[in-house]
Amino acid sequence: MDQVATYFDMGGYGLFIWPCFAVSAFVLLVLYLSSRRRLTIVEKELATLERRRQKQSGRNISSSTEESLS
Repeated sequence: MDQVATYFDMGGYGLFIWPCFAVSAFVLLVLYLSSRRRLTIVEKELATLERRRQKQSGRNISSSTEESLS
């Protein structure tokens, strides 16, 4: 049990090391979650733009086909 306490004490620097470790882990977690959220938003926007483009392409193809048949 003494080895565990010594490990967490880190030679007297544990009070500085562990809070820094916790803050770093928290920042990385927030960055990850923020990135995932932004990715989801961008993917939805991209899907919307692709649907709009397909609808416009469908209109352009049908109108150009009608013009060539006339």
